[in-house]
Amino acid sequence: MRRVLASGLFLFLLLTPPLAWGKHHDDADTNAAPVLAADTNAAAAAVPATPAPPPLPLAVPGGINIHWYGHGFIYITSSVGVRAAIDPFGPNTVHYTFPDHLTADFVLVTHEAEDHGMADQIFGNPQIFRSVTAVGLNRANGTEFHGTSLQRDPDGKGGADTAFTLTFDGITMGYLGQISLPMNEQEREQFGQVDVLFLPVGLQTLSVAQLNDLAGDVGAKVIIPINYKTDKSGDLPLRSLDEYLAGTKLPIQRFDTDEIALKRDSLPTTPTVYVLKSP
Repeated sequence: MRRVLASGLFLFLLLTPPLAWGKHHDDADTNAAPVLAADTNAAAAAVPATPAPPPLPLAVPGGINIHWYGHGFIYITSSVGVRAAIDPFGPNTVHYTFPDHLTADFVLVTHEAEDHGMADQIFGNPQIFRSVTAVGLNRANGTEFHGTSLQRDPDGKGGADTAFTLTFDGITMGYLGQISLPMNEQEREQFGQVDVLFLPVGLQTLSVAQLNDLAGDVGAKVIIPINYKTDKSGDLPLRSLDEYLAGTKLPIQRFDTDEIALKRDSLPTTPTVYVLKSP
């Protein structure tokens, strides 16, 4: 009888596949798999998220927000969030910091120059209006604006320049671009009267006296100096802000910021130079 049992046990061990012997061990390995998966997920979660773009300049209830990014680059936001960029600079001529992922509804370019015409750097698929193609009455995102073709540089070195006027929240703004000569009667009529004038005080094609006369001719209540010499202007032959201010007879108000909010009912009654902090 014992011989029969021993023989049966021998045959069972001989015929049973080896995998069955280690079944309990294999189950333990299978149970360990989720730990590996959990480690993988933890590693993925540790990867830094893409930084969110910086916030856009805020809309001002009942007014406008003006942000100066340096040189001739002006960014205007209406009370309902319509955003216009004017003359964004490129990286090669001036050395101001271009804002990351800045969006706009439309972009105005006064003249074709690397330091004024880099509209393709603006995000949000904006409408772009470039120089001579924007002369006359235009409309973008429900906003009407007007382009005035200005006289060219008398020495023939300058290209075409289009000055712009646009109105947000009852405030009419004027931007002159690369103006080379005092406006003639036809240009003044087309440009019209403005409340805010972005005045390129660094351009030496006009004297300080001529710049002051121009601001008076268009009826500006707020004159914002732009496009003047700073340590970020590169090799451009621009006049300094101090030189302009020394020659103006208008009141001067300085701001410790490159961004201001304006409302029509709070504009100064006497024409005033608003000096924004250089970025």
